[in-house]
Amino acid sequence: MPRSSSRPRTKVTFVQLLTALSLFVALSIMGGFLVAGLALPAVTVAGSAASGSAELFEELPEELSAVTLPQQSNIYDRTGKHLLATFYEQNRVVVPLEDISPWLQNAVVSIEDKRFWLHHGVDGEGLLRAAYVNLTSPDSPGASTLTQQLVKNTLLQKAVLSDDEDAMDAATEVSLSRKIREWRLALALEENLDREYGVECDETNPKVDCGKEQVLEQYLNIAQFGANTYGAEAASQLYFSKSAKKLNAIEAATIAGITQNPSKWDPIRYPENAKARRDTVLFQMYQQEFITAEEYDEYSSTPVEDTLKVSNPKFSCVAAQDAPFFCDYVTKIIRRDDVFNQEGAELTGAELLSRGGLDVITTLDLTKQKAANQALADALPADDPSGWAMALVSLDPDTGQIVAMAQSKTFDPSAEEEGSTAINYSVDREWGGSRGFSPGSTFKPIILTEWLESGHSLMQNVSGAQKAYTGDSWNASCLGNPMFYYGTWSPGNVENAFTYTQTVLKATANSVNTAYVNMANQLDLCDIRDTAEKLGFQRADGNEIEVVPSIALGTQNASPLTMAQVAQVYANEGVRCDPIALLSVTDANGKELDVPPQNCERVIDKEIADGVVYAMQEVMKSGSGKYVNLADGRAAAGKTGTANNNTHTWFMGYTPNLVATVWLGNPNEDEPGQGITLNGTYYSYLYGSSLAAPTWKAYMDVATADLPAEGFDDAGTDVLYGKPVPVPSIIGMTPDEASGVVSAAGFRLADSGNEVYSTEYAPGTIVSQSPSAYYKQVPGSTVSYSVATDQAPEPEESDDDNNNRNNDNNNNDSNNNRGRGN
Repeated sequence: MPRSSSRPRTKVTFVQLLTALSLFVALSIMGGFLVAGLALPAVTVAGSAASGSAELFEELPEELSAVTLPQQSNIYDRTGKHLLATFYEQNRVVVPLEDISPWLQNAVVSIEDKRFWLHHGVDGEGLLRAAYVNLTSPDSPGASTLTQQLVKNTLLQKAVLSDDEDAMDAATEVSLSRKIREWRLALALEENLDREYGVECDETNPKVDCGKEQVLEQYLNIAQFGANTYGAEAASQLYFSKSAKKLNAIEAATIAGITQNPSKWDPIRYPENAKARRDTVLFQMYQQEFITAEEYDEYSSTPVEDTLKVSNPKFSCVAAQDAPFFCDYVTKIIRRDDVFNQEGAELTGAELLSRGGLDVITTLDLTKQKAANQALADALPADDPSGWAMALVSLDPDTGQIVAMAQSKTFDPSAEEEGSTAINYSVDREWGGSRGFSPGSTFKPIILTEWLESGHSLMQNVSGAQKAYTGDSWNASCLGNPMFYYGTWSPGNVENAFTYTQTVLKATANSVNTAYVNMANQLDLCDIRDTAEKLGFQRADGNEIEVVPSIALGTQNASPLTMAQVAQVYANEGVRCDPIALLSVTDANGKELDVPPQNCERVIDKEIADGVVYAMQEVMKSGSGKYVNLADGRAAAGKTGTANNNTHTWFMGYTPNLVATVWLGNPNEDEPGQGITLNGTYYSYLYGSSLAAPTWKAYMDVATADLPAEGFDDAGTDVLYGKPVPVPSIIGMTPDEASGVVSAAGFRLADSGNEVYSTEYAPGTIVSQSPSAYYKQVPGSTVSYSVATDQAPEPEESDDDNNNRNNDNNNNDSNNNRGRGN
């Protein structure tokens, strides 16, 4: 039989006895009939004291019922099976009593409140026993019941949540008034719970379904079982990697012992201390016949370390090893999006994440995420000496769901380690990203979209010659037409290649800057801006898109997620679906919360999208696209991008069922990618085809393996060759006025050089045009014109005048001949 350890005893002196009696009298006076009742035997307390408290303390439990316990929130992948990260102020998972092992219930009752099932919230017998032991021995046992501890913890929790320091002090102060308050609330709490459940506990059948079980359930969910571990479920997962429902006796005893002093009895940090405390709990369980003597001997001889199976919670996105940056993006949506921050809501988005016990199911596809991680790791190590970085974003084109979001550097909020960062390069600054990066030629599909929407065609010829553009040559209707622009602009190509006249299709395949600037010069820059916005393009710094000629070359910084969305529109046949990261969010009660809704809308006609796809498929056949043809030969379209001075390089591409965008650059500055070594390879000049494109291919080969091979629709005849439209009338306009009208209709204007005398039209205005007004021509064709003049032409001579003049000449010749003959 186990024996309790001996402890030193002292005789009770007359002074000590007198002090004890005085203490009892004082308690009786201060507590009135309530405190006096506590001195009665247990049966009396359970009867008269409890039944007499109903009216007196009717409203007191409202102080307790208003408290919602903070719980951990968990973020999962799209299957809901893979945990990415956990967030909490207090690591807690609230569970019902039936999901907590009876062993743990019994262990807690044994060590904390062995008469729990007999009293009604306050144990008078226990109070007297504790007072006697305190006065007659060095020990200082407490006399708080589980109900009193629940009251104290609840009041403290309420004070902490409301950040009420006075209430915190009141809940923890060492004073008789605090104890009396706890007694009153404990009695009232149990009385109300008993009435709520309609049954009262009694000595003959103590464990009936009554308020007692609710007290025990609440206590086991609120009590602290570790440094920042609250409640039985979180403790069980931490120390034993199992649910609280599956705890055995020895595990239950370990957890039950911690709450008295969570630091001192921590089984991970202080296993020897924890064993001593655990064995004390086991001995109490033996004394109360929950375990046998043999079980006690066996359990108490087992080292604590042998029973532990520690699983530290995956706290914060740092622990989300597979997708930390995506995790960070998700947390910012919850913290900032209006859907989680409704006016009048009990909790803000940030509080929901840290307290609300959310289960967040995201759009992340773990297989594709791992493929993205591997592709980037192979392309550029996190600690590459260059300091450069890469990012990859992948979307489901049919829904806009983000299936992968990765970058080469590791996630570290402190950014202290080499090769780490807290900045998510994939997203805009608003969501924890940077100011963005110049997309370069990956912006060209946007120009092409406006070109086709304006009625131009893929087979239309454009000049690739380098030329100087003056400010008045640009159309910008929203700024006042023609656009005012300082100086001239003369953009060029890489190595001045492809400067001849060529089709738009070829200019796209070879990414000819001069040809695309020529195209933009024929369009309205404001329309280009509008088309970019409807395709989902936005600046990463949150500023408005600037209406400037250089928009043609993608000089305004964007994030990889933005460029992936632009590509998504083409892959989805002209329907834009804004990127989404959340599938569902449920709170601690299982209630499904609103999430940012899916927003899909058609923004361009399918025929236009098909035309852009057709051109972007040609990229895959060009020199710049030779590294991106997918392994299984499936259809794909894409566009390389290289910013000015090779500072940032891109590849934006897609199949009909998957989109991905890859960015490469120095995230800290616009460093020229010239004469640079990345991952051990030297590049004289870095282009989109150098590293970004092969990385895209490496990801897509893996990520599309489980997707059906689908093809794109061909471009229509009108998109390929143009659809004739009426030529506008420009008669009576000045050439400047006509330029805007003709350009808006998709045609070019040319001066024939002729002047026509007219009394009907003012000098300098257009008096004739070719083709004539309303004649249908393919956009891109030239409309020539002649202007009016008020200078009448000199009269032409008649035939008679000419004949007379000839006769006179003949007569003169005859006379001359006659004279010479003499």
